[in-house]
Amino acid sequence: MKTAAILLAALLLLTAGCSKRAWYDGMQTGHNYDCGKLEGEAREKCLRQGNMSYDQYKELQK
Repeated sequence: MKTAAILLAALLLLTAGCSKRAWYDGMQTGHNYDCGKLEGEAREKCLRQGNMSYDQYKELQK
């Protein structure tokens, strides 16, 4: 029982760092999907606005 709790805690710690990245990637995918509904220059502008890497995003959060 104690071993299972330790394994669960380790798993949660390992996935906690990935979850923010996965959230950001999902949000960016959704943004790009929404941009796809636009046409012409509006679509290009929308895509440029959402073109930020996760590392750049993290720097802005500091």
